Amino acid sequence: MVATKASTTDIERLEEKAQELLTDQGCPGISVAVVDGTETVFADGFGKRRLDPEAPATPDTLYGIGSSTKPVTATAVMTLVDDGEVSLDDAVSSYVPYFEGAPGEPITVRELLSHTSGMPSDDVATITLMDAILGDEYDDSLDGWEEFREHVDGSLDRRRLDGDRCLYYNSGYVVLSRLVEAVSDAPFAEYVETNLLEPLGMDRSTFDVNVLTGDANDAMTPYYERDGEMHGVGLPDDPLFEGPGGLQAPVTDLATFVAAWNERDLPVDDDLASAMVEPVEPFRTLLDGTEVGYGYGWMTRPFGDDVLVGHGGGTGVSAGYLGFLEDRGLGIALGCNADPDTSPERLAIELLAATTGTDPERVLPKRAVERKERRVTGEYAAYGGLQEATVSRTDEFLEIEHSSPMGVESMRLMPASLDPNDYTFRVAKRSAKRTTVEFFVEDDGVELLVHRNLYERVGDLDDG
Repeated sequence: MVATKASTTDIERLEEKAQELLTDQGCPGISVAVVDGTETVFADGFGKRRLDPEAPATPDTLYGIGSSTKPVTATAVMTLVDDGEVSLDDAVSSYVPYFEGAPGEPITVRELLSHTSGMPSDDVATITLMDAILGDEYDDSLDGWEEFREHVDGSLDRRRLDGDRCLYYNSGYVVLSRLVEAVSDAPFAEYVETNLLEPLGMDRSTFDVNVLTGDANDAMTPYYERDGEMHGVGLPDDPLFEGPGGLQAPVTDLATFVAAWNERDLPVDDDLASAMVEPVEPFRTLLDGTEVGYGYGWMTRPFGDDVLVGHGGGTGVSAGYLGFLEDRGLGIALGCNADPDTSPERLAIELLAATTGTDPERVLPKRAVERKERRVTGEYAAYGGLQEATVSRTDEFLEIEHSSPMGVESMRLMPASLDPNDYTFRVAKRSAKRTTVEFFVEDDGVELLVHRNLYERVGDLDDG
């Protein structure tokens, strides 16, 4: 573990939260680094980067970070913009032979960077990943650039022209990698390493998946769970994967990248860097109504009185996140060698909240909902014992199953509000009538009103 600049209280709080969050994620190994300004103030590994033979996760473990690669790819594109070699509003087809037959106005470089071209997902990333993970078990693949181009051409008539929107489009970043090659006359990986990674001092980061093999590299083994066991696999050795998600990096290198963004010590002009973190369109809306925006390779979301700029990514067998608070200058990077139970973005936000002393419910609206849901789960019984109910949680819903001599009914519930004292939930069902379920939470117990029936909680779920 590395610790330097931050106050002792901050570091202690961060260490405690990291131990709590990262040691029980259903993921063999996780590494994390935290940056304050330009200094790495915390870096540690949790669990195992490899299970057999066992090897520990360290701050220098190489992880496949998936779509957390996109800020790196976008920054590489912007170096060409800075040099006057590329214009953001130029048609992509003026550089590379893609989207020439797309309906509507020509698709631009800016639109691919911000996922605003109107092109919906065509599952290129999924196809590439499944081919690498499942091998002979997977009979669909894209064999090289020509098949990729045919795949994209075949989807052009699906372009949405009915308004500005952000549709996450991995193929756009594949095409951007081709654009970098066409303009620079160098392979994409070589251009990024020479013009971005090496100048920033990201010496171990690479697009070469072969580094994931060999004991000397301190590299992860990617894992996925099947039949209750972890299975080690590989990642795509495919140039189609490089631009949208192909970087292997340790969190120490990602911390260096975040520090460069904190200080705007980048190989692009400050105005261009600022434009990259300015949202072009909303990417998604949080439970409290606030919006997550997408700029050029970066997402933005409110973080109390600050703004969190970041990007997460996952490959199905590894995951990553990197981001920074714009005003505070506090940054974070994570790497995982499987899909953790909690998304890397949320893990990062929880750790940043602990480090800054921020109430997690201020920056994670879902946390307030989860707290309410946990408060009301359990076994319930109505007066006389003829009717019973079970209230349980899934990843997405609060669920009620209530039974009577007439049968069993199940319902999915969504919170009516984020008010911590409002335990009213709406029933998700196909009906013009809005149905609500109410919980009455007191210090001495919980009651549940479903339709006209009042239930009293009589035990926890583990009590059977």
